[in-house]
Amino acid sequence: MPISLVDVASLAGVSLATASRVVSGSPYKVSSKTRERVLKAVGELGYTPNALARALVTDSNPIIGVIVGSVTDPYFAEICRGVEDFARPHEFLTIVCNADRNLSIEMAYLQMLREYKSLGIIIAGGMYTNTPETEAIREIVRKATEQGIQIVSVGDRFFEGVPTITADHRCGLYDLTNYLIHLGHKEIAFVEGPPDFTTSTSRKQGYLDAMDDANLEPLTYSGSFDYQDGRSSALRILSDGLPEAIIAFNDDSAVGVLNTLRQAGVKIPQDVSVAGVDDIRYAEVLDLTTVNVPMYQLGAMAAHAIFNWEENPPPKQVILPHRVVPRGTTARRVKLATIVSTVEGYPS
Repeated sequence: MPISLVDVASLAGVSLATASRVVSGSPYKVSSKTRERVLKAVGELGYTPNALARALVTDSNPIIGVIVGSVTDPYFAEICRGVEDFARPHEFLTIVCNADRNLSIEMAYLQMLREYKSLGIIIAGGMYTNTPETEAIREIVRKATEQGIQIVSVGDRFFEGVPTITADHRCGLYDLTNYLIHLGHKEIAFVEGPPDFTTSTSRKQGYLDAMDDANLEPLTYSGSFDYQDGRSSALRILSDGLPEAIIAFNDDSAVGVLNTLRQAGVKIPQDVSVAGVDDIRYAEVLDLTTVNVPMYQLGAMAAHAIFNWEENPPPKQVILPHRVVPRGTTARRVKLATIVSTVEGYPS
């Protein structure tokens, strides 16, 4: 039988994770004595990295499956990059599964990853809560964890016994809405995400709480995830009359709102301020005010949790910090009286 990393770890008297860190050249701190023992074992056994051999010995494959809502969504792309950048140096293969935001497809991928005996599965994004598949997918997750597969949820899924790594979506929207209120905006519209979706519910609640705390009337428009949904929402807003500011469920939708308003001759931010959420890469290019959600860190931390599960099981929930990123699509509300009083010769 081929020599495996398990054999190296056993001879050196260290865990599999520690042996992997030494062999892969990971920057993770390992004491010089431990490193020396591992390298000595590598030399004595004549070990060369072989993923298949390790899989045969451990009865699991060095695979981390990442199930995402949409591979074209920049939000998930950043999460996957975080997973891949952590997994690759440790000789793990990252498999990205595009579920098209469909729980039936998610269940099929979960079953396949179980059959492949993946070491871990990361399920990224929120979940629809009122569907026939909701309980079914929870049962599949339960069976997978009983099988020994390490599952991490990156987003609010509420799977029993599954650790969650996420951002505080409610607080992020509260802070963004509050930022616009402090700019002097009172009529702030919110373009929602899809109904009965966990992330949508959290973000909408943050907006509503901020408006309520400021004694302002909420103004909501139905929406969803992507650019075209933002365009459709913007057209409805134009037909109703412009509010002072608009917040979209995410940056993709916000860009749809932004471009549609500009095409209609609306000046941003002079006529209306526009903001999104997530801080995807092209948000900075478009100078879009947004909430930075640490997507890359979410993925990297999820992969780290799976890899270190044996030595340091992850906590039940980790909430990473967010921050409001002010840019050029929002500005302080200038009152008409202020503008008029600045005209030369007009009495203030």
